Amino acid sequence: MEFTTIEKLQMRVSASYGAVLKYGDKVFVTDIFWKGGFTAEIYEFVETPEETGYGDIECRLNLIDKADKTFEDNGHAIAWCISRK
Repeated sequence: MEFTTIEKLQMRVSASYGAVLKYGDKVFVTDIFWKGGFTAEIYEFVETPEETGYGDIECRLNLIDKADKTFEDNGHAIAWCISRK
């Protein structure tokens, strides 16, 4: 299983169109897709700051859902994430 962190996700998304948002115990990620539209992914925390002593951005995350389509904008991509939570 491959893990990531909020910090790594923030480095992966574009500065202009990407977003990495903590939403309760989940993290939502959206970015512009090179063929057009916006992607959407949902991650869950594998560990917590209380367990590790690290900040949220350093705790490990696991991908749990990814949209199989793109969205017209990043707002709709995040709305999809919220609807799947």
